[in-house]
Amino acid sequence: MTTKFDQLFTSAAPRIAAGTHHREPVPREGGRWPLSVVLRPDPGTALARSLDVLTREAAALAGPDHWQTGQLGSAHLTVRALEPRREHIPTDDPTADRYRSALTRAKLSGPATFRVTGLTLTPGTVMACAEPVGSVADSFSDRLTAELGTDAWYETTRRDIWYLNLLHFTGDIAHPTALIDWVASRRAAPYGTVAVGNAELVRAELAAGERPHMRLVSCG
Repeated sequence: MTTKFDQLFTSAAPRIAAGTHHREPVPREGGRWPLSVVLRPDPGTALARSLDVLTREAAALAGPDHWQTGQLGSAHLTVRALEPRREHIPTDDPTADRYRSALTRAKLSGPATFRVTGLTLTPGTVMACAEPVGSVADSFSDRLTAELGTDAWYETTRRDIWYLNLLHFTGDIAHPTALIDWVASRRAAPYGTVAVGNAELVRAELAAGERPHMRLVSCG
């Protein structure tokens, strides 16, 4: 059976080969990377360490300037983005307060467990494919939507796949064919499971350096 992850790989690989892939721009007001609710694997888990290694390997093929989203402490599953990006969010922001309140009411009924079943490509990322084990993650997503009420306007439907992005492309890819082949050979590689016990409201800041990425900052 062809999955959504299969479809993503099939459509993205030709674009990456041709150099017409998506390039993530520097974050800006009103754009991507807004306040979001995420599930972050504990950096001490075996799966988090495996994702970090895979991220390094992908970056070695793609080039050093792409965002290494899957590194320790950064890898995450997005439950819901909440609004267009705001560069400055006051500590007493009433909208953020409502988000926090909804998150508290929705709360996870137990650890959300995911099985990582392989890698795929999208037009702008290298992605680890995740499958929820049990109903905790999907049920939490539904409760959060209900508790947000009218504040759930930014994403009108529940996401139909769970995933952890390892790399966000920001420019040309150094070795596109090698990267496609590397991902293709890992399409059905089982990388294990992880249980996440806490959902977070986060904002994202661009962190430069040897392993650039959008650093997630908890908003309480």
